[in-house]
Amino acid sequence: MGNMFRYYENAGYYFITQNTLNNKKVLTTPTIRTALRAAILETQKTLPFETHAFVLLPDHFHLILSIEDNQLSKRIGTIKRLTSKYSKFGQGDDLTDNYRRERRSSLWQARFWEQTIKTEKELHENIMYCYVNPVHHGLVSKVGDWRFSTFHRDVKRGLIPPEWAGISVDKK
Repeated sequence: MGNMFRYYENAGYYFITQNTLNNKKVLTTPTIRTALRAAILETQKTLPFETHAFVLLPDHFHLILSIEDNQLSKRIGTIKRLTSKYSKFGQGDDLTDNYRRERRSSLWQARFWEQTIKTEKELHENIMYCYVNPVHHGLVSKVGDWRFSTFHRDVKRGLIPPEWAGISVDKK
């Protein structure tokens, strides 16, 4: 695969999706979850960003963040590298030759998906998408039942009404 070019503004809001390699369902295990949290906090110290929404599912996460520079890829790369390091997630047999040659972790898919958020409406829609995602994946029937999300933080802050957590979302 050739080099990928990403264009970032000098500041902005971004919606990120990062998958595990081969869709391994390991992210919600205590070891990986703890390592990911530590990696995010450590990355925020050296490459600051504000987290507007986050949801962790077994094989991927969604993160909505805002930054004041054009170093989005560096932030995501640092989070991935530190999570692998802190969790000591092995260099398993499922690695391709490319992954071995480039000394990549067997935890993460090489690339991440990002969307630039341009309006407040898009920001709100993407935050709601994050929070409903565990319901769409059949992990819970109500948004408020999923523990691994900033949804609960936003309810405590009064940004989302508490009763929203009890509403079942119809799958389409």
